Amino acid sequence: MGLLDFLGKRPSSGLTVEEALVALSKGAVLIDVRTQAEYEAGHAPGARPVDPKDLKENPVDAIHGDDPLAERDCAVIVICDNGLRSSIAAAELRQAGLLAESLGGGLIAWGRDGNPILPGPYRRRR
Repeated sequence: MGLLDFLGKRPSSGLTVEEALVALSKGAVLIDVRTQAEYEAGHAPGARPVDPKDLKENPVDAIHGDDPLAERDCAVIVICDNGLRSSIAAAELRQAGLLAESLGGGLIAWGRDGNPILPGPYRRRR
């Protein structure tokens, strides 16, 4: 079951920005699967940078690291620039048994909808 199913929406090209904001308000985690340079140039506030290779090896650790307070079974929203890389990563996460969906349109849609995009350092959870 994907996050779209959970929200009662038929599969499409990912979540809308509004749907993603609702899911985030209910405890979903936002992960960014872009490169370090892309992330540092601008990312959604609170987005956790995650290397897609790490998602394949151990998705839960890649997302949450060693955070003892992490809710490891929470929904995951995956973001990239335009939604292509994030849709692939979200599909892989679903295959691994996680409740995951991509943000349709990626960071472009996020910013176009009036949400902030912040520059900043690439800090992964260890």
